[in-house]
Amino acid sequence: MNDAIRRGPRSVFLATENLRGILLMIAARIVFAGSDTFTKLASTDLPASEVVFLRNIVSLPIVIMLAWRLGGFAHWRAYRDPVIVTRSVLEGTGTLAFVAALPFVMLGQSTVILLTVPIILVALSALIYREAVGWRRWTAIFVGFIGVIMVAGPFGEHGSYYLLLTQFTALAWAFRDLLTSRIVGRIPTSAVTLINTIIVGFLALPGVLFQDWRGFGGQEALYLLGSGGLVAISNFLYIDALRTGAIAVVAPFRYTAAIWASIAGFLVWGDIPDWMGVAGTLLIIGSGLYTFYREFELARARRLAVSELGSIPTHHGRA
Repeated sequence: MNDAIRRGPRSVFLATENLRGILLMIAARIVFAGSDTFTKLASTDLPASEVVFLRNIVSLPIVIMLAWRLGGFAHWRAYRDPVIVTRSVLEGTGTLAFVAALPFVMLGQSTVILLTVPIILVALSALIYREAVGWRRWTAIFVGFIGVIMVAGPFGEHGSYYLLLTQFTALAWAFRDLLTSRIVGRIPTSAVTLINTIIVGFLALPGVLFQDWRGFGGQEALYLLGSGGLVAISNFLYIDALRTGAIAVVAPFRYTAAIWASIAGFLVWGDIPDWMGVAGTLLIIGSGLYTFYREFELARARRLAVSELGSIPTHHGRA
C-alpha cells in the first residue's frame, strides 16, 4: 500500500509521488491498449455481455490475489461504500457499451473518443459541484467536442454511429472518475479494484442469461484470457495512478492512450485514420491538455492566495 493511500486525501504531493503517478498512468494506458485489442478480437464473434462476463471471470482470481497481498480484504466497509459501488456500476455500464461498439469501429477511434473523459469531467464539476469554470475552459470543452465529431466522421470514410455508444461510455466514465477522486484515502486501491471487478461481472450477467450463449474455440479463449488478465492489471494501475499523484499532473498522461491504441490498431487490423480523424484527435488532446493547464494554474493561484492571507499579521502580532 503506498504512502498516499495511507495518509488519506491531500492537496500537496511530493515530486516522487507525482512521478510515480505519471509512470503508473502511462503503464495503465499501454496495458489498456493490449486489453482492448484482445477484447475487440473476442467481440468479433461473441456478444458484448458474454465477453465482459468471461473476461471478468478471468480477471477475478488476479484481482483477489492482489487484494489479498495488498490488504484489500481488511477494509470490509469498502464493500458497502455507496461511492465505490456507484463508481463500479458506472464502470460496468460504460464497459458494456464500449465492448458492444468495438467490433464496428477502429480501436484508435474508440480510444480517442474516450479521451474526452477529462473534458466532460470539468463540465460535470461545474454543473454538479458548482466549481468555477471560466469561458476559456468552456471554450476548450466546445473545441474538444468539435474534435469528437471529426473523429467520429459520420459522413466520412471511417464514420460509424456505433461511436455514439463509445461517447456514452466516456460520459459514464467521467461520472466514474468524479467519484474515484472522492474515495476515502484509507481505502486501498486493491479493494476498489476487487469491488469493481465483481460488480462489472454481475452487470453483464443478465445479458448472458437472456441471450443465446455462443460457444467458442481455443483462439477465442486465448483472446478472453489476454483481455481478462490485462484488464485486471490495467484497472489496478489506473486507479492507483489517480490516487497517487496530483490529478492535474498525472491525468494528462492518459492521452498517451491514443498512441498505443493507434499502434495496436495498425499492427493488428491495418487501421489508418483519415486526415479528419487525425485533426480531431489533435483537437481533443489539445483541449484536454489546456483544461488541465488551467486547472493547475487556478490551483496554484488559490494556494498563493491562501499563503498570502496566512502571512498577514493578526491583532496579536502573529503571522
